Amino acid sequence: MGFYDFNCTVTGVSLKGVDAVLVGLCETGAGLRPVTLGVAGNYNRLGSIDSIAEDLNTELVLRYFTDRVADGRFVLNPAYANDYGSPPAGIEALLSYFERNVSESSEERPAAALDGRRVFSALVAAPVWAALATDAASDESPDALFKQVFDGVPTATEMYGDRIPELSRHIRELYAVDSHLRARGRSWALQPDDDIGDQHYGQEMRGFLESARRDLGGDPTIRAALDRYAAEVADFLHE
Repeated sequence: MGFYDFNCTVTGVSLKGVDAVLVGLCETGAGLRPVTLGVAGNYNRLGSIDSIAEDLNTELVLRYFTDRVADGRFVLNPAYANDYGSPPAGIEALLSYFERNVSESSEERPAAALDGRRVFSALVAAPVWAALATDAASDESPDALFKQVFDGVPTATEMYGDRIPELSRHIRELYAVDSHLRARGRSWALQPDDDIGDQHYGQEMRGFLESARRDLGGDPTIRAALDRYAAEVADFLHE
């Protein structure tokens, strides 16, 4: 498979040519829920991100999953070992395993499974993520927000443990995006199977943007985010 393009989980705009924030997802009784905080990077046109901003969050995520490989809880499909390593050869490689679960794997043949369940990824366009994070203020503590976002996901508590106070910005940002989805009766979702493998060109990108403005433009925060997005990808919109 050559280059292909994914869409923003919140707005549906194309991620081609824009930075994005990746959130690891796992299956729970309430559907797909975040299992990691957001990881920022550039959409790599292969369903994931590169040029990742490495920090305490990425350090803890990589360490957790590497340790789970060692103790046998995180099982990697050897078909991807040459590309990504086993254990993963860094945070970018780990997130690529998550993406393979979205685009290529099946429940019977997962690319990577933690305690027998696949870990997936979802992507949010960086202008959308930043707008929601800036707009949504909360007086609650990082611990309280963490519990709300990761309710029913004990893996996240294992991963971040006593470092939660140091991750206040990441937690508040994810809480803002998660709250936006919940307030509109929406949930975290994967790229639809029918769209995987497609490249987005100007006409498709304009169509996604127009749909987002029509369906979500009543929210001033999203409207401003879409304007910023359009400016960032202007050259691609007209190719």
